[in-house]
Amino acid sequence: MLKQTNNLIHCITNPISINDCANLILALGAKPIMACHPDEVESITLNSSALALNLGNFDDIRAKSMMMSAKCAKGNKIPFILDLVGVACSTLRLNYAKELVSVACPTVIKGNISECKAFYGMTSHAHGVDADIQDEEDIYESCKWLKEMALHLGCVVVCSGKIDVITDGKEVNLISNGCDMLSRITGTGCMLNVAIATFLASFPPLNACVKATCYYEVAAEKTECSGPGTFHMHFLDEIYKLTNFDESLFKIEVLG
Repeated sequence: MLKQTNNLIHCITNPISINDCANLILALGAKPIMACHPDEVESITLNSSALALNLGNFDDIRAKSMMMSAKCAKGNKIPFILDLVGVACSTLRLNYAKELVSVACPTVIKGNISECKAFYGMTSHAHGVDADIQDEEDIYESCKWLKEMALHLGCVVVCSGKIDVITDGKEVNLISNGCDMLSRITGTGCMLNVAIATFLASFPPLNACVKATCYYEVAAEKTECSGPGTFHMHFLDEIYKLTNFDESLFKIEVLG
């Protein structure tokens, strides 16, 4: 599977999770490069198999670099994903995300329910980077507008939560794998973002998002721990064992 590809994955992600993201890509069998200087990002993106962008811990340098890399990836048909971290609580990030998508729409846009609502112009109540309980709704209602969002933008939308919604505007996949411990350590959403980027380098977009999300969350389910610290440590071990997973463990409902 991925361990035989050795793909280079360019990540412009936030410093809070950068080490975990790099190690996760290595555990999947690919090579991470976490370059963010504007003078080098285009050439590095050009030599990469996929690109992962993340709006967490936003700053001017990465804002410039992400725009440059997005344009490069789009112009050279390199698959890339944008993680909408914090757009529901930051007008700066929201406006930037809209500008980037208008200039170079990603292959995949990822966010939680609050972030996806804010980006799509719906009412959102988030006060931080986590989804707000007020934004939660019947999952099948979410499917309707998320499907419209994907169709309108022409990309795959990944809305993460207790049940993940992944759609390309035609097909909707509801994934109910995962465990509560993923919310007990920081950066797990960022790690899923780069996991999807790693799969994008080897699989078609919708298939890559579904596979990456399922494998990632099954790994979380299989991680034995006594708390957040041991979960953090052993989770990568389970990611590394991904090739041994039985896909019958995937909990997926597919809607037309």
